[in-house]
Amino acid sequence: MKTLERLVAIVLIILLILIGNPFTFWMPSMLIATVLVVITALTFVWAGFIITEKAHDEREELHRTNAGRAAYLGAAGMLTIALVYQGLTHTIDIWIPATLALMIIAKLASRFFADTYE
Repeated sequence: MKTLERLVAIVLIILLILIGNPFTFWMPSMLIATVLVVITALTFVWAGFIITEKAHDEREELHRTNAGRAAYLGAAGMLTIALVYQGLTHTIDIWIPATLALMIIAKLASRFFADTYE
């Protein structure tokens, strides 16, 4: 893993800990909380859509494809676990099944177009 990817992973973990505040170790003001959410969202957009998205040869393309597959499977698994947990506690947040449905529909549509037009 390159230095940039390590740094981005560390920054994202720190931002998620600060935004989630799991042990209520701090109580940010509304301004600080808003700025933190905006910075976290921008970092996620940059890391998710922009960073290392250019492949120069077939090997890099294969690595990018495998990373995308691993990310999809990890996210689908986590969202499924969250959906089951929230279903058992009767507190389903609509964003979890909506996101899971969007992921699956996007994958199926992508496969359909790839199989139809290739």
